[in-house]
Amino acid sequence: MNRPRFAFFRFLLVVASLLVLRGAAAEEVGMLHLTPLHLELPATWSFDGSKQPIEGTGPSGEKVLISIMRRRHDSATDELPSPEAVAQSSHGRMTELATKGGKSVVRPLQKIAVPDGKAGYSIASEATSLLRRKSYFAQYLLAARGVVIYITLEGKGEAKPVLERFDAVLQTQTWDE
Repeated sequence: MNRPRFAFFRFLLVVASLLVLRGAAAEEVGMLHLTPLHLELPATWSFDGSKQPIEGTGPSGEKVLISIMRRRHDSATDELPSPEAVAQSSHGRMTELATKGGKSVVRPLQKIAVPDGKAGYSIASEATSLLRRKSYFAQYLLAARGVVIYITLEGKGEAKPVLERFDAVLQTQTWDE
């Protein structure tokens, strides 16, 4: 007599848990507009565009800083420098920031996939505290003619999962040009 009732409640529990899991997997996605760059981000990311640099928080509590720099025309040629030239001029600064404070580089400065006519680089490092807790620093540079966008992520833990997650976000990039 109790067996059928127990089976029915167990069935309801399974159905309810499947609905909860389905709702958790259907994460809302928003668009981060960094004119001329646009990125699709899960709703778990939040940004305050009223600050300069733009401040944000990622899904694991990582701090995100986004600096957008507009380039001026070269006075001699009245042309904007190429995205690759702008990116290459920033390599030294990116490496300097990644190694600051004795951090060890876990992702050497490397090119990342960007559409034609754009340039992209990434670098990441980690530090270990006296209590053996890790923290990470990751920086992305995205350049188009006339604009350079630095995206910096900092937080507690290992860099690898954050890099994998943010590399996937960068695959959604679209540009106005």
